Amino acid sequence: MAKYDLRISEDGMVASLKLIDDGRPPTIGGIKAFLKDKSVIVGIKSETIEEIVSEPRFDKEYVVAYGIPPKVGKDAQLIFQQNIEEKLNSTENSYVDLKESSQLIIVKRGDILAEIIPPTQGEPGRTVRGEKIEGIVGKELKLKLGNNVEVNNNKIISKIDGKFVSKETSNGEINLDVSDEHKIEGNIDYSTGNVRFPGKLIIDGDVKSGFHVEATTYLEIKGVVESASVFCEGEATIFGIKGAGKSSIKVKILRCNYVENANIEAEEDVIVKTAIVNSNIKAGKHVIVEGGAGKISGGYILATNLIEAEILGSEMGVRTVCEVGVLPDLNEELIKLEQKIALDMENLRKLNSIIKGIQALKEKGKIDEARLEYYKKSFNTYKMLMSEVKDDEEKLEMIKNKIQSSKESAFIIAKKVAYPGTEIIIHKKKFMPTKPITKVVFQLEDDEIVPHGYQSESNVSR
Repeated sequence: MAKYDLRISEDGMVASLKLIDDGRPPTIGGIKAFLKDKSVIVGIKSETIEEIVSEPRFDKEYVVAYGIPPKVGKDAQLIFQQNIEEKLNSTENSYVDLKESSQLIIVKRGDILAEIIPPTQGEPGRTVRGEKIEGIVGKELKLKLGNNVEVNNNKIISKIDGKFVSKETSNGEINLDVSDEHKIEGNIDYSTGNVRFPGKLIIDGDVKSGFHVEATTYLEIKGVVESASVFCEGEATIFGIKGAGKSSIKVKILRCNYVENANIEAEEDVIVKTAIVNSNIKAGKHVIVEGGAGKISGGYILATNLIEAEILGSEMGVRTVCEVGVLPDLNEELIKLEQKIALDMENLRKLNSIIKGIQALKEKGKIDEARLEYYKKSFNTYKMLMSEVKDDEEKLEMIKNKIQSSKESAFIIAKKVAYPGTEIIIHKKKFMPTKPITKVVFQLEDDEIVPHGYQSESNVSR
């Protein structure tokens, strides 16, 4: 048998054979037996062995076997939720209603934003001697998470309400977060669609007619609100409002330079710098025009505690209704509660009669199982209704006290003048100036509206 020299690479993946000239020719069987004896069992190249036998060369090193390289597994993947994926990949507006064409991705606390699919391990390989080589694990994601997202069981979850933010950097790193702030450079119109944002919203331009803007914690509009609708659970700062009688503003607190032909509801205060003109305003606490020439002219202004401006009405006698006192919602709650208590008392009277009747039958031994069951149900209903009436009477007393105390803290102030045409209403009592009244505070005394002189240091609660 011919002699051979075997060399195996350091990684065990390549086996090379060299002939040693001992005067005997190499044979296929001899080479295979030699490789087996050296434990080379994987990836043997039969065609190379045939080449050696047919054209043996002693100055050449033949590669007679290759190992099986391990395979690379799949790289990690980031799978977005379907609604997020659709907006991230949206290249054109397919909405029918262009007013609802906003591409903001709004998410809520607890929403699953995406799922991380971990990398997999590839199939194992083998050295030429059959030794196992572990498969290669695919690439991990380059993922950077913001403060408002978290990972749980490979699911990326939002920790707050807000807008989903995704950005991929030049090095392939994916940044994910949820922001509770959003800024719009420009107007709210067909280019943006209606905007509803669960956080702080800043708009650099106007809100055009027919569009809707909504925010939760804070809203700032640096332009003019036209005949549009605006809603904010918190404070809203708006440069100006020109509502054309069709705007609808509902906020907690409103701060504004001027208001014209608008409809406004504020849970607490409406504070304006220059003028309120021909507008309908309802405020849970105060309506104040702060400027040195600030005026309220035309429209209907309703507040619980205070209406204040330099000028009320106008020299032309424009009808301007200023009312302070209990808001209609509280009056409505009072009426409903009184009606409910009256109905419950009548039902208690009927139940009491039924219970006494069954008790009389029971004392005479004339009660059957059906009536006994009816007695138990009636008695339980009676106890439940009595508890409800007690709670409702306590609520009613609180409302009445609130109404009474509000009479003592309800003021309408004209720091310069209140003109004829202005209707002063305090707790449904009305006063109409027949001539201009300067520097005046209107308040309720002994169920009558009494004008008092206004001084800058007047003690008026705010």
